[in-house]
Amino acid sequence: MTDHINAKQYDELSRQIVQLYAYMERIKTEIAAVKHPNAPIDHFNKVADQLHAIVEATENATNTIMAATEATSAIAEALRGDISAEEKTKHLDEINFHANRVFEACTFQDITGQRISKIITTMNLLEGTLSSLVVIIGKDSIAALPVTTEKSKDGEVPMDGPALKGEESVSQADIDALFD
Repeated sequence: MTDHINAKQYDELSRQIVQLYAYMERIKTEIAAVKHPNAPIDHFNKVADQLHAIVEATENATNTIMAATEATSAIAEALRGDISAEEKTKHLDEINFHANRVFEACTFQDITGQRISKIITTMNLLEGTLSSLVVIIGKDSIAALPVTTEKSKDGEVPMDGPALKGEESVSQADIDALFD
């Protein structure tokens, strides 16, 4: 022991170093649970793919809704010219009113897409930060930890979600066969 460090300070320093080591091991374990080099699934890309699929699905649904609503409005307008009765014209005006409300409601898709894009950008930044931490801590150090294969807890949504385009999935026939 050196002259300027007494036994009490030495013990405290030793305790803090052991505690720091324990924290570093916990950090490595937590990073490995999210970004393990040997994991079969890249959770960040999987989540980003699911978010992209949401944007695509809402865009397709919105386009279908808008096309059907536009067709309904066109039919109402065509009928307006053929029908002269005031009561029927009132109903056609109601159809157009509600069709316009559907068009207005379909703007959700644009807002949803913008918000999901922001989430994806944030996730990409987090992934970059975690990748940097893996490099700093040492890829081999994290790779030596076991790959977490925990299943979702009750009530939690699984990370992999529904199958994306090009992914293998269970067919509806296989699911139905389970109930036969």
